[in-house]
Amino acid sequence: MAPVRCPEPFAPPGLSGLPGPSAQPVRSVRSVQPAPSARPGRKLRPLLSLLPQTTLLALLMLSWALAPAAPAAAAPTELRLGYVEYFLPGVDRKDVALAVQLWARRYVETERGLGVHLSAFGSRAEIREALLAGQLDVVHLPTVDYLLLSREMDLKPFGVPVTDGEFGERYVLMVPKGSGITRIGQLRGKRLLVQAMSVGHESLPARWLDRLLRDQGLPPAARHFTSVDYEVQPSRVLLPVFFGQAPACIVTERSLRTMSELNPQIEARMERIAVSQPLIDFVMCLAPSVDPSLAPRYAELGLGLSDNPWGRQMLLLLQLDGIAPFRPEAIEPARRLVEP
Repeated sequence: MAPVRCPEPFAPPGLSGLPGPSAQPVRSVRSVQPAPSARPGRKLRPLLSLLPQTTLLALLMLSWALAPAAPAAAAPTELRLGYVEYFLPGVDRKDVALAVQLWARRYVETERGLGVHLSAFGSRAEIREALLAGQLDVVHLPTVDYLLLSREMDLKPFGVPVTDGEFGERYVLMVPKGSGITRIGQLRGKRLLVQAMSVGHESLPARWLDRLLRDQGLPPAARHFTSVDYEVQPSRVLLPVFFGQAPACIVTERSLRTMSELNPQIEARMERIAVSQPLIDFVMCLAPSVDPSLAPRYAELGLGLSDNPWGRQMLLLLQLDGIAPFRPEAIEPARRLVEP
């Protein structure tokens, strides 16, 4: 397989901050002035990150419905934003689209004066076709998709997720204490639960798992385990192992810490047998066909998600601290998993 080419990052001068994804055509509507309590604090994050996404979106809809209306302003320029739907398995596609539309309508169109056309794609092949046809300006790509597509087109990465001050997430392979399991080879023929933002080989934790197995001369996960089940919610991954209903799981380091803060017995009764390097789940990019005169403005919107309440709600839905400017070294651990 040809080596993955990591292009030079797009870095408009003076930009720093945080971004997110997107979904179908929306119309411009009015802005809302957020209440002082709209910014989610660090103390609330552990509890809020465990709420069902439907609950968070219901709160978003309520705040939108109660916002005062005012005449809509015309948007002279349209931002064409695309994302891949399978990026959030286990979350209703309509919920994801709604979260992005709220950000687009309440902030980008009303406060920043840009029209927004959101497009959701069901696969890498679909978004590739749209990129080659020049139909998108900004794309939110799962990391595996970004690494593969950047081999054949000039994607300009500008933003990556940040968690606990690091680029991406660390994943840990957990087993119950006292189980006698200290190596992944001892899990042969057993069930494994995986917290992942995408499924199968589109999932970085799944690729990390296969690399762990290969490094120890073991068969791929599909043959090593009786089953591998993917979930977004950490409680559905950790608790079955905690209560003895499953022998092992892979979760993010942050999810483990959050769950342990709520129930210290989780950390006390479980142990790590492997830890990954920080892995970036997605990359925000400017498309090859983007208007160069508008590119800095589009990148600023992505990097500035945390600067407005609608963007902060999107970050909360995605369980992210924010989006930072792209740096090539940040994606290297993921690139090594994608290469053979």
